[in-house]
This record gives sequence, structure tokens and C-alpha cells, in this order.
Amino acid sequence: MKVKNMVGISFSDEVPAGIPRVKFPNKHCHFIGKARKGDIFYARREDISCPLARFYLGTGNTDLRSLSRILVSWNDSIDEEIALEYLRSARKLEAGKSYIIYFPYPQKDINPDVIIKIGSPSEIMAIVQRFSSINGRRIDASLSGIGAACGECTAYPLVTGRENVSLGCYGSRPGIGLKEGELLLAFPSNSRMVEVC
Repeated sequence: MKVKNMVGISFSDEVPAGIPRVKFPNKHCHFIGKARKGDIFYARREDISCPLARFYLGTGNTDLRSLSRILVSWNDSIDEEIALEYLRSARKLEAGKSYIIYFPYPQKDINPDVIIKIGSPSEIMAIVQRFSSINGRRIDASLSGIGAACGECTAYPLVTGRENVSLGCYGSRPGIGLKEGELLLAFPSNSRMVEVC
């Protein structure tokens, strides 16, 4: 099985026709990793098991205080007030759709909302440089090493309409199957980044 270097994610309010549902709940980053291995499937909003991913994708708990306690328990924040500051600064989807389709990109009959490119720093650098050369603008990256796949690579590009580079996080690096030295580049499907990837 050849591991793919691009994954598409599409959101829908209708059950995706002809695409199987995941067999059991898991984290958003693990679903991206599964698509990276070549699988095409969809998840219902309740299939997303990670509370931080549910927060970013607009499919779950919006109680910031309880989520801040979770971040402290994960050692992603030194205390609840710092966790709250992090959560309040988040770019997140306000109302997520009922179905999320994950697939190796491109696919003939599935249009992504967001695309995630996985590559080495040299590969990502060359893509970003080419993007800037045809677009005349920089990528203003938003990264924290927390909530990388769900926040930095899914919600951020969709909310802002902008591209983002991510280092991954302690959940997404193993979840996606990132090798040492691999980075993530995420962008909405209407970005000119499509032309250079």
C-alpha cells in the first residue's frame, strides 16, 4: 500500500452516496491518516471522538471551561486560564455539518472543501515559494502544536479562506502517520495553492 501525500476533506449535510461510513469512532487526525493510506469513507459528527476536534469542527462541546480542563490534563496548557486564552483565540467552525468525507486527493467524483498536503520541509518550502511567486502574498501561518489536524489544517483554512502550514501535534503526528521531518500544508479547495501542489 502506497501512502498518499494529499488528503481531501469534504463536509456535507446529506449522507454521501456510495461511500461507506467508518466502522467505529476515532479522532479526526486518525481519519486523515486512514485516508492517507488510500481509504475513502465518511464519518458522522458523533464519530469524531476527540473533544478538541469536535470543538474545532463545530460538532460538539462548546463549554470552554470543561475543554480547558481537558487541555490541562493533556499537558497542552499549564493552567485553565491559559487554556481558555488559547481556546478563545481559535478559528473554529461555528456549526459543523453532519457528515465529513475523508479521501486521498484527488478523487474523480468528490470535491474537497479543504486539502492537506503532507511533505518534507524542502517540499513544502518549494510549494510555498511557488505559491508566493504566482500570488504575490505570504502565508500567515497560525500554529501552536495543539489541535493541528482539526484546528490548523481543517477549521483555519475553512474559516479564513487562507492557507496554513502546521508542524502537527502530539495527536496528529502519530494519527496521520507523519514521519520525522514531515509537515502539513492545508488550504481551501478554491486556493491558488491547488495550482502548485
